[in-house]
Amino acid sequence: MISRQFALLGFELAAPGERADAYIINSCTVTAAADSKSRQRIRQAKALNPDALVAVIGCYPQAAREEVARMEEVDLVLGSADKEGVADQVGKLLRRARNDKRDCAQNEGGELVSAESGGANEAGGSPRERTRAWLKACDGCDRFCSYCVIPSARGAVRSAAPAQIAREARGLIAAGYKEIVVTGINLALYGTDLKGARALSAAGAGKPADGIFALLSRLCSLDGEYRIRLGSLEPTVIDASAAARIAGLSRVCPHFHLSLQSGSDRVLQKMKRRYTAEGYAEILAALRGLDPHFAVTTDVIAGFPGETDEDFSDSLSFVRAAGFAKVHVFRYSKRKGTAAADMPGHLPNAVKAERAAALAKAAEEGAAAFREGCNGTLRRTLLFGPDKGGRFVRGITDNGIDVRVPAGAFENPAAAENTFCDLELTREIIGGFS
Repeated sequence: MISRQFALLGFELAAPGERADAYIINSCTVTAAADSKSRQRIRQAKALNPDALVAVIGCYPQAAREEVARMEEVDLVLGSADKEGVADQVGKLLRRARNDKRDCAQNEGGELVSAESGGANEAGGSPRERTRAWLKACDGCDRFCSYCVIPSARGAVRSAAPAQIAREARGLIAAGYKEIVVTGINLALYGTDLKGARALSAAGAGKPADGIFALLSRLCSLDGEYRIRLGSLEPTVIDASAAARIAGLSRVCPHFHLSLQSGSDRVLQKMKRRYTAEGYAEILAALRGLDPHFAVTTDVIAGFPGETDEDFSDSLSFVRAAGFAKVHVFRYSKRKGTAAADMPGHLPNAVKAERAAALAKAAEEGAAAFREGCNGTLRRTLLFGPDKGGRFVRGITDNGIDVRVPAGAFENPAAAENTFCDLELTREIIGGFS
């Protein structure tokens, strides 16, 4: 993780909004709004300290390199091959900044990529950040959904070797992390670029998502007290059988993120999503068959080109019936270079806004029902320790619910940091969804 790199090199990490000598903007370009937020953060960083070095990494500069490079606030754009060395590169530039840091404004050669905007956990942060670690298994995607710029921005699937990932996981477990979040742009495609036995498990050869199942099986066999949460899976790759097979692994949390995007088969086909609403519902049924409170979070796009009232009604009905723990609702955003950008039937912004609002309302009602359904259940919970005020001990259940337990329930609240417990959920302690 990026901030861990800086900490290991002796840098002091600034809090959000604090004046610093360097700012790293880890950007996303999923929507036009994401681009706008990245530009806003770049300008905010320079406003906090006009003399600071501002480095931009991520999908936004990959998709719009010249646009980012033209921003007068930007001093450094990094390639994906250099991302792991970002702290070292920024350190060198800071040392040279007394001369003329603008001479070093463009990293030479590297392809530009990687990662979402926002905070992953790092060493040295809050208790929550010291209990969970993010482990990147793969990058890239070759599905080319018609609305998505990510394959162009991040390239084809690139998987880390299973032995390397296992080695990193062992190190994280040895360092005391109790939850490992395995991430990747299209995690279900893990291993499809690897050759031979490294990619597939002999027991599961020929089935969807063999590579990720084999990797997770290996990670689940490591020694120590820990659990594994998955960043995201794709129903474009896995089916109900594959989802249940992965969910059945001993240390895997009962919480999957599965992007729906639309509940209309006609729109799914236009999106090139490679599954039907019925197929998605079968995945939900398989997971709830393992655990009735299995958490499924998702993404839904409102106002895809050509989406009719009937198509939208199908999506809205699906969201209402699915029992999602959380739904990220996006208005369709036209992205240059995607097939959808040239499709007929682009909808007015007012229509997209109205549909997004209706989906968001249904999503919140569904999320509230999911949390209410968990009331009274016993869930394996990872405690982060006392919050800043010391009144509550924060934590997260295996199925992704944030909890806030009164500190008085513990003989020594500080000792609860980074520990597991079996917690009976009540309305008073159930918070939002992670």
